[in-house]
Amino acid sequence: MRLMRFVCVLMLCLSLAMMGTGCWDQVELNRASMITGLALEKGNHMKYKVTFEIVNALETDPNKGGKGGTPTAIFTKEGNSIAEAVSRLNESQERYPILAHVRVIVIDEKLAREGINQFMDVLQRNRYIREDVLVLVGKGAPASDFLRTVYARGQYASYKIQTQVEMYRKLFGGIPRSHLYDVAQAILTDGRTLMLGAITISGELEKSESLDAIKTIYPVAIVKLAGAAVFKGDKLIGYLNNERTRMVMLASDYVSTSLFSIPGPGGKPTSSGAVAVQFYHMHSRMKVKMDGQKPSFKLHVEGDGKLTSVDRSIKLTTVKGYEELEHLTSNYVNEQIQETFEYVQKELGVDVFGFGQHYYRYHFQKFKPLAEEWDSLFTTANLEVSSSFTVRRPDLKTQKVEKDGIGP
Repeated sequence: MRLMRFVCVLMLCLSLAMMGTGCWDQVELNRASMITGLALEKGNHMKYKVTFEIVNALETDPNKGGKGGTPTAIFTKEGNSIAEAVSRLNESQERYPILAHVRVIVIDEKLAREGINQFMDVLQRNRYIREDVLVLVGKGAPASDFLRTVYARGQYASYKIQTQVEMYRKLFGGIPRSHLYDVAQAILTDGRTLMLGAITISGELEKSESLDAIKTIYPVAIVKLAGAAVFKGDKLIGYLNNERTRMVMLASDYVSTSLFSIPGPGGKPTSSGAVAVQFYHMHSRMKVKMDGQKPSFKLHVEGDGKLTSVDRSIKLTTVKGYEELEHLTSNYVNEQIQETFEYVQKELGVDVFGFGQHYYRYHFQKFKPLAEEWDSLFTTANLEVSSSFTVRRPDLKTQKVEKDGIGP
């Protein structure tokens, strides 16, 4: 009986103790600053300059609609490490900084050319920064400028950029996977080259910093996606535009949905007779082998989709009409991938496609002695591209709307 009573009292005490526990690092919301974006640049007086985007929660609340203030506040601090700059943030603002809500990290172009390993450790080591945070390179403008652009609908810069990147990758595929965990994987994986998304600014940034900028139907400044920033090791060496980035991502099997606008006779984008085809369920397969000391690559791309527009006479009431569309698409994609491959070989000299990674996975013993010189071997390689696309439907109409005329 005594034992039973003792057990009951003990369980009651334990229950009360558990009910009374709380979070050891709890911070009240009205005493916290949620940092949503970071911009990293070379410092003027110290090693690094870090710009923080701190969200104004009252202005971004869709239920309350805001009070007419700015959606974010921007603070800048310098330090000999990123961690030091964060710890010195309270020199300028009164609340406890929280990094758990960071969405975007923008690296300045000049800093990226010197190497990103020097400061990536603190970002990857910090328990509060998530591994799926976007890491981008600012092209043609200081990294801090990308967090200073005010957008309509009360969106703060980092949220707009994150949504923009994810939607663009989903619908077009012209930007690489560019998360914090991708950086570590690319640096640690043999045969893989690091690529980060590149962004740029068009318009008048000075005017965009004012709230008046969101009261016009024409944005005075806008952040645009600029393809991929290509690294050798951890140092920035160049860029790929949106179209070439899409072809690299397609060859690497990272694009499942995209639209191809195939030029008409003449091959120029403005040539009449263009055809646009939207494809889904796209996949690619690659094969790598060595012909002596020279790599040989084979790449096959496939997908199915629908016709979205046609500016030439193609009979879509016959099987031959669809076969013609599929032939046009295959030729266009093959040419674009081949052109991108030759451009990368000549201008960048690094394997952005992942052929080396594929060879490493499937023929490790053969790749191992070639790992150090793989990029040099890549520049001498041959690529054979093939594709098979299936156009399954012409959307709502079969034929192009044309008047046949009257009479014999």
